[in-house]
Parts: sequence; structure tokens; C-alpha cells
Amino acid sequence: MKFKYTIPLLLLSILGCNPTDDVMKIFTGKTWKLNHISTDKGDCTREYFSSQAQWDASMKLLSERGNFVISFTGAEINGTVTGTYSGRAANNTFSGKWEANGKNNTFRTNQADPAANEDLLGKVFINALKNAYKYEGDTNGNLTIHFKENNASKYLLLYAN
Repeated sequence: MKFKYTIPLLLLSILGCNPTDDVMKIFTGKTWKLNHISTDKGDCTREYFSSQAQWDASMKLLSERGNFVISFTGAEINGTVTGTYSGRAANNTFSGKWEANGKNNTFRTNQADPAANEDLLGKVFINALKNAYKYEGDTNGNLTIHFKENNASKYLLLYAN
């Protein structure tokens, strides 16, 4: 009975499970749109807003095409992709350099602070990119970018638009 599973497991190990993500396929060639911001306890997007009016204004902007998006270009060298990105929060465009490693899923940008006239959710979106440290994603259009905020781990949930 023990040998019943030995050959399939051996074949699986020989044929290989490649633990390295294909960063180029995950990030590039797509425009990523913010869905919401979460913690391990669930959606935390609403916690940033002190009034219903702020929430309503940001949610209207989030629903508009072309807002809260980001696109990546890059080149891979030894499992690490470096390149440039550009995006739009609500009131401002932004751009910079990024790097992701498919072996350990690290992610970082050189994002600057958001503009003073940016929408509240836009400021959170830009600051999250600035404080990003890890990603999880797939080639099916799902991307999670982890960031730290006030000693809490949070993440942006994005989908390919």
C-alpha cells in the first residue's frame, strides 16, 4: 500500500514543481484595477473614511474606468523582474520603478508620496504601493500586493482590467 503513492510522488518531484513565479506573465501586459483593501480579517477599505460623504465620493471614483489602476513593464534577469510602472489614483497619475522576485515573492516600488489634491482612497492606494513588500499573483488576472501600515499588514486586491 505504501508503494501505491511512491511512484506518483517521485514523478511529481522529478518533473518538477517550479516554485518560482513567472513574474513577467503575472505583472506585465495587463492593466490592474483596485478591487479593495484587506487584512487577514477581511475588507478594511471603509476604515479609512470618517464620513459617509467621503466614502461615497471615493467609491464613485473607484467605479469609474481609468481610476485606481496600475500597469507594469519590465525585463527578467535570474528570476527578478525590474522595470517601470505607471498608474492613476483618482485625481493624479503616478509612475516609477518596481522590482519583483519570483522565488521569494518580494515586491517593491520607489513610489513617492501622493499629491496633496488626491482623493482619500487615492492617497491610501499610492501609500500602499510605497510601502509594498510582497506580492501574490497568478496568470488568471489576480494580484495581491502586501504592504505595511502602522505596524499592520494589509494588502491591495487587484484584478486584470
